[in-house]
Parts: sequence; C-alpha cells; structure tokens
Amino acid sequence: MKLKKYYASALTLAIGSSVAHAQSSVTLYGIVDSGFLYNSNVKGGQLYGLSSGNSSRWGLLGAEDLGGGLKAIFDVENGFTLGSGAFSQGGLLFGRKAFVGLSNSTWGTVTAGRQYTASNDATSSFASGNDWAASGLSYGTRAADVDNVDTSNRIQNSVKYTSPRIGGITLGVLYGFGNVAGNFGQNSVKDVSLAYAYGSLKLGASYMFTKNPYYATYGNQGNSSTSTSGTNNNMPSPIFGGYASAGSQQIVTAGGAYGLGPVTVAVLYSNTQFQNLGSVAAGGSYGTAYNGGTATFNSGELNLKYAMTPSLTLAGAYIYTHNSGAGKYDSAHYNQLNLGAIYSLSKRTSLYANAFYEAASGTDSTGKAAVANFIGSTYSSTSHAVAAIVGITHRF
Repeated sequence: MKLKKYYASALTLAIGSSVAHAQSSVTLYGIVDSGFLYNSNVKGGQLYGLSSGNSSRWGLLGAEDLGGGLKAIFDVENGFTLGSGAFSQGGLLFGRKAFVGLSNSTWGTVTAGRQYTASNDATSSFASGNDWAASGLSYGTRAADVDNVDTSNRIQNSVKYTSPRIGGITLGVLYGFGNVAGNFGQNSVKDVSLAYAYGSLKLGASYMFTKNPYYATYGNQGNSSTSTSGTNNNMPSPIFGGYASAGSQQIVTAGGAYGLGPVTVAVLYSNTQFQNLGSVAAGGSYGTAYNGGTATFNSGELNLKYAMTPSLTLAGAYIYTHNSGAGKYDSAHYNQLNLGAIYSLSKRTSLYANAFYEAASGTDSTGKAAVANFIGSTYSSTSHAVAAIVGITHRF
C-alpha cells in the first residue's frame, strides 16, 4: 500500500509539474545569416565583403497564463553582426525590441518598452525590403526608408495596444513618450493603424506623427551614428538629411497584398512630410537652412513573388520615390529595382540571392545633385548604384 501511495504521489507531482510548465513558457529564437556582398559605388569605390542579408538576431519570448484568458508576455531581441560579433542597432543589448505586457484573446494586447510601430505591423509585410529583399541589409527600401516601413526606427519608451481580430480587422495604437521634463509633447510619437485580412487578401493603412524627429526617432532609437545631444549626424542620408530641422514628421502609408495560387502581388504607397522646417536646432546635421515650409516624399512600390516550386521562390519589385522638396530647387526622383531568389534547403535553412539597382536625378535635400543611397551603405558618388548579395540564412 505504501508503495502504491508513493507511485500515486509521484504521478501527481509529475502531472502538476507538466501543467505548470504548460502555463508558463520561455522560447529562445533567432536568425543566423551571412552573405557575400558587392556594391558598385561607396563614395566612389567598389565594395566586396561579408554582410548579413537577413539581420542576425536572437531573442527570448515568454508567456505566463494568469487565468481567465489573460496572459503576461514579454519579448526581448538582440541584433548582432555575424562577421564581427558586435551588437547592431548602435550597440544596444536588445536594440531590435524589448517589451513586456498583458494579452487577452477578448480585449487585445497592451505592451510597453522599445518596439515596432503599429504602422509597421499593418503595412511592412507589403514591402520587398522588409520581406524577401535582404531585409537586414536595408538595401531594398524606398529612398533610404524615408517612410520607416522597413523599421529603420523603433520607438522606445512606448506603449502599444493591439486589438483582437474582429471581422478580419485589427486596430493598432502606439504612443511614444519623449520623457522630457516640463514638455510632455516634445520628442513624442503618435501612431495608429488598421489592418484587414480575409483569405488571401490583406490590406493595411496607418498614420504616424512625430515631434522633433531628428531626436525623437532618428536620434535616440539606437541606430548607428545617432545622438540625442546632436554631436553626430542623426540623419546621414542626403536623400532626407537636409530636413533635420523639421519640427515634426508625418507618415501616411497604405497597401495590400493578394495571393493567387503560386503568385503574390503586393502594392504599397506612402506619403512622408518633414514639416515646420527650421524649428529644431539639429546639431551635427547637414545644416541646410530652411525658414518654414514642408518637404514631401511620395513613394510607390509594386512587389511580386512567384513560388516556382515548393523550394524555390523568385521575386521582383519596382519602387519610385519623388521628393517634391521644400525650397525652390530641392526636388529629386529615385527609381529602384529589386530582384531576388530564395531556395529552401529545409524549413529552417535557405539560400538566397538578391540584386539591387537605384538611380537618382534632380537635387537632394542638401541642395546638391541627387545621388543613389542604399540606406544600409554609405551613399554613392554618382546618380546610380548596383549591389548584390548571395548568402545563407538559418532560423532557430
């Protein structure tokens, strides 16, 4: 009898431990990527080297069941450069994201920390540069990712609400605190989005408004060459860096995707405005002077993917961006073509090849002749540039 009681107690303990483990979990995940990169023009010279086409990263994702459909959740994610082992995102330990929150299947999810915008959640999947066009390299974006669709800037000190999907619709709202004493609105970010999904159809639209973007998003989000004090150039791309003195930035995005058999077609439009120029003392910037006015970028993208076989996917995208400028002369046009192929060796490991071409014309934000500028690279010395990367990605 004593032996039976011992086994019964052991069985009860084992079952209890299993249930407790199921209610609380922590998952390690990540991507390890490396590729051979060629760039035809980096300040006048050709570049050959190793680079990451899909950002290497690792993260910890956790959830605890609190009962009644409520869960506590967290996600911390580190980005790193495989070639050197150095941290990405300006050296931050968890520069890609770091947040904690509560989630309920009925009421939605609230998270706080450093995170992607609600706009990214709704529209970034339609962009080739955030999907198959070597997303970690950042070469495949629209005009140096001026619309942040490819998540160049995360929002720190932010609170985000994501609704449950109701009738195919998901609402996202984010507020980023500036954390400036005596001025609640300074360096703040407001962001709202709507997404719709039904079968093979996906749609998304968003609106984002930032006060003092040179410091609020470009300056303290942990990207390379950033500074909240203005000792470095927080906006080093000549495509939009001349508008660093903007008092605010407004970004409107809308897009959609539809899958028909092996083919997926996506379109994306964005309107980015650097408003109230001359309002911010942007130390370290290009320093182009504007007394008021608004600089506007309109971008459009057509993105196609074709699953030729279960293992091989071919893709192509065309991107056009027009900077209508803020002054008499600063108006520029940017045309870009992305091509790609992905071959899956397994569910977790794939080989990829991407090629990029960008051509610029007109006058850029700094008042000089517009040059090609892949945002993941130093700008070209001429109006055009070609780049390519071949690599391997392993997910775990």
